[in-house]
Amino acid sequence: MRVWWALLFPLLALAATAQDSVRYSAGYPFRAGIYFNFQAFRSNTPSVPLSELTTSQGQRVTSLRTAGDKLFRPDSTGQRVRLDLDRVWGFCEGGIVYVRAGNGFSRIGLMGALAHLTYDATYYNADPYMMYGGTTYTVQEQRFLDMATGAFRPVSAAGIREVLQRDPILLEEFDALPKKQRKRTETIFLFMRRYDDRHPLYFPAG
Repeated sequence: MRVWWALLFPLLALAATAQDSVRYSAGYPFRAGIYFNFQAFRSNTPSVPLSELTTSQGQRVTSLRTAGDKLFRPDSTGQRVRLDLDRVWGFCEGGIVYVRAGNGFSRIGLMGALAHLTYDATYYNADPYMMYGGTTYTVQEQRFLDMATGAFRPVSAAGIREVLQRDPILLEEFDALPKKQRKRTETIFLFMRRYDDRHPLYFPAG
């Protein structure tokens, strides 16, 4: 009987996990609030719910996108403490997830097992011939967000290939293409979509 239970228990645990999760689709009910880390986002449990956030004047926060950087939350004793947004992974508002990237928070534009986002990043280019010289410039960049690990990967042939190593069939098809074709943007996004189709993204139910 003990042997039989030992064999059955993993199957029951797997079934329970499947029942507690739903396949992502547009309109999934992401809870509003701030995520301290990637795990809080994946479990759909904001580290600080929107309902607990207040402004410096003690007013309830209704929009994280327009609240500015002076936000407060209650600590374990009920005292209001300042929330450092520079140490926040991201947040959700109105069912849309924003991730810290580049100059601020950027929306996840394409959600999937391999998600995609674009953002503005500002750089400083120092002039070696001038003591205080240099130029500042802003460029638009893009990244893949790997939902299996939380890692940001470059939108490049090397970046997509790292993910495809989990799918031998897609990896073989990708490697069979001419090197020039593998580097094309349309090829990279084609394999991103194919990977997402073959590897559905799941979130907790409810």
